[in-house]
Amino acid sequence: DYPMISTLHGQNFLAHFLQKSSEGAYSYDIKMTVSNDSGQAWNAPFVLHDDGKEAEHGFVSVTPYKDNFLVVWLDGRNTVIAEAHDGHGQGGAMTLRAAILNTNGEKLNEWELDNSVCDCCQTAVSVTSSGPVVVYRNRSEEEIRDMYVVRFVDEVWTDPKPVHNDNWNIAGCPVNGPRISANGNHVVVAWFTAPDEPKVNVVFSKDGGETFTNPVRLDNGSAIGRVDAVMLGEEKAFVTWMEGENIEGALVSNSGDILKRYVIANSS
Repeated sequence: DYPMISTLHGQNFLAHFLQKSSEGAYSYDIKMTVSNDSGQAWNAPFVLHDDGKEAEHGFVSVTPYKDNFLVVWLDGRNTVIAEAHDGHGQGGAMTLRAAILNTNGEKLNEWELDNSVCDCCQTAVSVTSSGPVVVYRNRSEEEIRDMYVVRFVDEVWTDPKPVHNDNWNIAGCPVNGPRISANGNHVVVAWFTAPDEPKVNVVFSKDGGETFTNPVRLDNGSAIGRVDAVMLGEEKAFVTWMEGENIEGALVSNSGDILKRYVIANSS
């Protein structure tokens, strides 16, 4: 759960970092700060979310969107256990939220995108010709934690739906989020999953994330995950991941062909 920075036209910047809100292990806030002079001066940091709860907030993704910034994050406001009259309570689920901020950091709009998601997998967002697309690890009541997608179409967020039904049943967060990249309406999504064995999958979309191809497995059998992906034009993408003691990469076509493999570096 790390800081991120985004720029609009190279002049307006939006950055975030995390700050503890209490002594609780997972109680921290998302602090935002903006610069409108190419990063020379920054305004006083402010809290992104306005719930006021000492809970987990983080795993932020941020991207320029039109003349503003779109911010997506995991929000634990519903996970705080409320004390009942007998001294016991029940915490709710982690949620996925999004907001649009202008270049001064003012919040123009905010939404809850999903009311129950995986607790600490990084989110990812990219803007297509049809609008923003967010991918994230969902969480069902049966503890199925697969990749889901929501899209912002005609100023309305779509209902969450699976990128692919891996049916990974795991009673805990793997802390291993997806990545998305778009070029026009051509989209790539890569992610880690382990319903039977650990693997790294990649899919493509030609309609702005409305539909996706069947997954292509990229790893060699000992995947750790930690993926990244970028579209190179409209017909291929470059995907990286960790496997064994290596950081590996592959050039993949949107038809599912692995065009070239790379061992980028070693890692202990």
